[in-house]
Amino acid sequence: MSENGTVTNIGLVLSAGGFSGAAHHSGVLDALFKATGWDARLSDVIVGTSAGSLTAISLRAGISPSDLASYYTGAPMSVEGQKIVDRVTTSLKMPDSGLTVDNKIPSKPTLLLKELFLGGRPRPMVAIAGLLPEGKADGSSFAERTSQIHPETWPDKPTWLCAVDLDSGKRAVFGRDDIKTDVGSAVQASSAIPGRFSPTTISGKRYIDGGVHSVTNSDLLAALQLDLVIISSSSTLVASQEKNSLSVLWNSRTLHKEIEQIRSNGTEIIVFEPTVSDLKARDGLEPTKDAAKEIFKMSQTSAFARLAKPQSNKARAVLEESISQI
Repeated sequence: MSENGTVTNIGLVLSAGGFSGAAHHSGVLDALFKATGWDARLSDVIVGTSAGSLTAISLRAGISPSDLASYYTGAPMSVEGQKIVDRVTTSLKMPDSGLTVDNKIPSKPTLLLKELFLGGRPRPMVAIAGLLPEGKADGSSFAERTSQIHPETWPDKPTWLCAVDLDSGKRAVFGRDDIKTDVGSAVQASSAIPGRFSPTTISGKRYIDGGVHSVTNSDLLAALQLDLVIISSSSTLVASQEKNSLSVLWNSRTLHKEIEQIRSNGTEIIVFEPTVSDLKARDGLEPTKDAAKEIFKMSQTSAFARLAKPQSNKARAVLEESISQI
């Protein structure tokens, strides 16, 4: 507790981003730990989407930021981290890039009409997801590997993993909403990229990648009135930098609106995003271990730079206060 008797509460947001996203998160979390001493496993609540959902569960399973980084740096893991990783016996099965469909029938064309005519801010990715045929790639290896990392049904601490109900187009938040599932199925659903992976069926409903709604879903933390929200977003750029694609532009604007919601309740925020040069360097990279290592290094370097700026002082003060309460 602090001197006035209050407990510091910190939320962590881990975005979608596929192969690049996981490396980005590891770089950010490792930089945070090295620069401030704050361990992301201490997060009071974690929101994970797609690639971020597996990082979230890895943290909740007890894998430290340093151990997450060791995959990219080649450094030996801690004894505790290695024991957790050694539980994974299922090989990761990834389809080739691109669509994996065997017909041209849209998976849920009515989502286009809902997004156009039912009011609210349009979500173009939801409409596109409904127009794409169902993917055929099997994502069950995600579920199996996740359940091996975290054998318990769900973490004890609040952990919210985001997906989208393919039939309604609505966001689903496993761990918060009243949906009975386990971490493996939730990560598989959150990572079910439309047109590539088959939707994940949970309790009779079909779910797809949570990044279809938002790559970050950080607005979920707005009402919690936390002291600090840390956002690791691998698919956006800061407002002052030129956006290099429509998807990056849309994702960045969505995140900006989410940040406004969180700040409206007095919560401090620090956001870690790739720079323009980071994103350009990622273009054309094949999903190999060497490429992941490069992304990790870029993310770590950018995170160190972000933490060194005066604008980060308030967030660092909250982190220091949190550490002092351990």
